[in-house]
Amino acid sequence: MKTVAVYGSTGSIGVQTLNVVRRFPHEFRVVALAAGKNTALLAKQASEFRPDLVSSELPFDAPCKAFCGKDAALRLARETDADITVMAISGVAALGPLCECIKRGKRIALANKEAIVCAGELVLGEAKRCGAEIIPVDSEHSAVFQCLSCGDARDVRRIILTASGGPFYFSRRDLSSVTPEEAVRHPTWNMGAKISIDSATMVNKGLEIIEAGRLFGTNNVDYVIHPESVIHSMVEFADGSTAALMSYPDMELAIQYALTYPRRAVNAGVRAFDFARPLTFAAPDEDRFPAPAVARRCLAEGGTAPAVYSLADEAAVRLFMKKLIRFTDITGIIEEALCINETVKVESVPQILELATSIERHFGA
Repeated sequence: MKTVAVYGSTGSIGVQTLNVVRRFPHEFRVVALAAGKNTALLAKQASEFRPDLVSSELPFDAPCKAFCGKDAALRLARETDADITVMAISGVAALGPLCECIKRGKRIALANKEAIVCAGELVLGEAKRCGAEIIPVDSEHSAVFQCLSCGDARDVRRIILTASGGPFYFSRRDLSSVTPEEAVRHPTWNMGAKISIDSATMVNKGLEIIEAGRLFGTNNVDYVIHPESVIHSMVEFADGSTAALMSYPDMELAIQYALTYPRRAVNAGVRAFDFARPLTFAAPDEDRFPAPAVARRCLAEGGTAPAVYSLADEAAVRLFMKKLIRFTDITGIIEEALCINETVKVESVPQILELATSIERHFGA
């Protein structure tokens, strides 16, 4: 039986991870749960799974050893030795716990894209040094990871991510009037508010372009609009052939694959695709949604540029959720942040955290 630690257990990915664990009670045992402020749900999870350790930002009466406070997840990571760590904490807050988990040299099912975007050289370098196995959980990157098994990495011509387009891509409405309530209503995926807004602005696709470039070692990353979200990503090889991964939208499938890899376990909750159903594709419209183009420039520039892209977006989304800026201001804030922050080499995690604080202060987020 493999032991599992879930960081971000009360978020969307964390909840779905525990759904997967429930399907395989004889294969996985939860030994640690880390949450933010949702202690009510964490209490239910701890009661059901009986982990050895839990953590939360707020005080928590747990039936086991518990860590509380802003650094609770980091302290939990220092004491947890799980066979598989599901890292689903959002934002750069995941960096500290992630680096601690990597030191164990075991499997990381990575559902946090900001860590790779902001500090990919550090995280991936440390994983290689420690022998840790990183398997992406994000549906697009899980698809690329699987498609790469169809050929030699040296023969990859380009990676092609797919984007649903979010709730506004096919609408001709004035984007400046979009409200936070409208932006979080994703037409395909059931996700948290931050990632739903990132999907609506297409900033998320920019983050995924950077993440794919770093995870798979190439700047040849394109994307296509695919509203059904059935093809999750593609890999085009040098001979002109293209491998694609298809399934109905269901994050539990990618999570399960990361837990059971290299084996494919039966998932009774996932339907096989109906090939009589039509699929549609559209070219990107980067005049209305310029964020992916900005991200490609950051990937090419390297250094702290991708981190500024991600951190400025976090600040901008917070301001948008408070209705202090317009929906269309989000990408503008990212570009402003790139203009005022010099690109330098990424040297350490504290450097990234200091950059995050600086950007938050500048924009009043």
